[in-house]
Amino acid sequence: MTRSLFSLSLGLILLQIGCTLIAVDQPPRITPAEGIKPAFAVPTIRERMIYLARQEWILFGQPVADYTHQPPVLIYSTGELNSHETQPPLFSRVYLYWYAASSLPMLGYEGELRPWSGAFIIWLARSAGVPESDLPSTVLHWDYIEHALSADRNARFIARDAKFYSPKPGDLLCAPREEGFMHEVNAFTRLRRGPYHCDIVVERRPNELDLIGGNVLDAVSLTHVALDAQGYVLPIAGRPWQVVIEQKEIEPKL
Repeated sequence: MTRSLFSLSLGLILLQIGCTLIAVDQPPRITPAEGIKPAFAVPTIRERMIYLARQEWILFGQPVADYTHQPPVLIYSTGELNSHETQPPLFSRVYLYWYAASSLPMLGYEGELRPWSGAFIIWLARSAGVPESDLPSTVLHWDYIEHALSADRNARFIARDAKFYSPKPGDLLCAPREEGFMHEVNAFTRLRRGPYHCDIVVERRPNELDLIGGNVLDAVSLTHVALDAQGYVLPIAGRPWQVVIEQKEIEPKL
């Protein structure tokens, strides 16, 4: 075989090997057929957020925040149980919430846990499939309250005045916190950046809501909130409810 024929044969062999390698490294894309429907009932995002909130509440021992006491206390129906955030099994959950919402350190300058109630709400949303564009990642409640205040009518989350909007399960209920700030932000029209707390509504009865929130007395806790005759929330000690973040039914493609 002449040198030129040998070179040509070798080149063809290398070309064939290269094509084979390309075929192995880049498998063909498989596009799913359009219009496929799941063979089972898929919970909505609203339902998934509620299920997740109840799941975490159970993991924390099902504490109920009783605001008829001053200061408020946690009551357990399962017997005497300590579900403090710093217990190792529960700290692992708080760690999960926090780093789903932020890359900032979760410990303060004195080694304390930073307030994590905002991170809990973001973890619920992300775990249920809410995209960043609908509820921004943050550990500050005000950031997503502000987002909902500026949202258009077609957004998933829209801020409503708690005095004129009756919450439903899956909505978020928010109040300013810290005594001085609560006196300043005493109406929906006076909302501004500052410390807030938000819970998710998990159940509604004729005269009462059940809320679940994170970092409520250092746990994932449930709170009962009374409704007036028109179905609007009544403020409780330490929780002068000002904002309902309505959740619209907008389901992404699976």
